[in-house]
Amino acid sequence: MSEYTGITDYYDLLMTQGYYDYEGMAIAVNSFIKDGHKKILELGVGTGLLAEKLKALAPEAEFTGVDITSSMLDIARKRLGEWGELIEADVYIMDLQETFDIAVSSGGVWVINQRGDRTDLGNHTNEIPQDIKGLTNVAKHLCQEGLLLLSIQGEHKNYQKNLPTGIVYSQEIEKIGENDEIESIEKSYFFKKDGEILAQQTLNLNYIKQWKKEEIMEQAGFSFVSIHESQKFHVYRKK
Repeated sequence: MSEYTGITDYYDLLMTQGYYDYEGMAIAVNSFIKDGHKKILELGVGTGLLAEKLKALAPEAEFTGVDITSSMLDIARKRLGEWGELIEADVYIMDLQETFDIAVSSGGVWVINQRGDRTDLGNHTNEIPQDIKGLTNVAKHLCQEGLLLLSIQGEHKNYQKNLPTGIVYSQEIEKIGENDEIESIEKSYFFKKDGEILAQQTLNLNYIKQWKKEEIMEQAGFSFVSIHESQKFHVYRKK
């Protein structure tokens, strides 16, 4: 997994300006909690923005958030207070010694990238065996018939947005490779003010093509259930 250490100080400023619809995602997750799925594991909890919305909707939920970036978790702990448990760990190899009703990935680890009429699996590693290992590990942390929710996002594109306090965010995308199974891109994040770079980070991201995504999910022990009515998540069930 990738660490977002380079942009931690400005991450929330961007994410709270509409980059993600945390309220909508939390409402979708809460619909499953209402059905009795109380134990929630968030994969890549970041600074706790989704968890904060979920806390307001379902304070009774038993929440655990995992992330590899300690500086993000520091912010999440302040945001969530005593609610939930936050753990610094790599989702691909974590061993939490318990199982959950639902695992949620809302952008930090795996996502569903909607690319025209194709839905690819977005991730941070171009090593497909590692993803199978990671998703299999997630399955081990789910109870029988447990659910995995993967958020739906659009395709990565060049983008610029004015943020409060005069800061300008931009992202630049460069394709760096492609084969039959996977397409790789380099994504550069920039936060600037008056033309000066305040923070930047470059990460390699990937689209695992739809046909391969379905094969990987099957190998990892998941079956596709549906697209949630909110259009926020693809829902998978542990087999």
